[in-house]
Amino acid sequence: MKRGLVYALLILAVFLVQNNIFAASSLVITVPNLLLILVFSFGFMRGSFEGMLIGFACGLLTDLFFGSTIGLSALIFSVLGYGIGVLGRIYYTEYVSLPLALCLLSDLVYLLGIYVFAILLGGGHGFLPYLTKIVLPEMLYTGLMAILLYPLFRQTEKLTRRWEEKNTRKYV
Repeated sequence: MKRGLVYALLILAVFLVQNNIFAASSLVITVPNLLLILVFSFGFMRGSFEGMLIGFACGLLTDLFFGSTIGLSALIFSVLGYGIGVLGRIYYTEYVSLPLALCLLSDLVYLLGIYVFAILLGGGHGFLPYLTKIVLPEMLYTGLMAILLYPLFRQTEKLTRRWEEKNTRKYV
């Protein structure tokens, strides 16, 4: 229950920062995908189920506010959260280099998934302008933000785990 509350607050906070603070900047065309950083971070640290759950919530929130098709981002984020969760059980999560690479790969998969579905739904544009004006800048910004946010999310996870353990010991 407490972990769910922490996740809900994190999702809401990250969503608001991404879509209010970064979106208000007129300096850049695109914004970093902070929700994707949240999905990959907790999928990598907590496993495939929680990665998929957080991915679904983040994707659904994105779809409700900005998507033309409800469920597309939720599906892609859920699959990414699950896949990153599987990899998180195989690899060590303390260092930022592998999570950063997985974050960039996740962002690429997300953006390509959105592009492919946009083509299938008839709203796609040329790939080269999409790649140069949206994909590469967003990957750059997302990667830079992942370097800053991944350690913060790791610390949040450690504090939440300690908080749960402390409260569990009190009742046992």
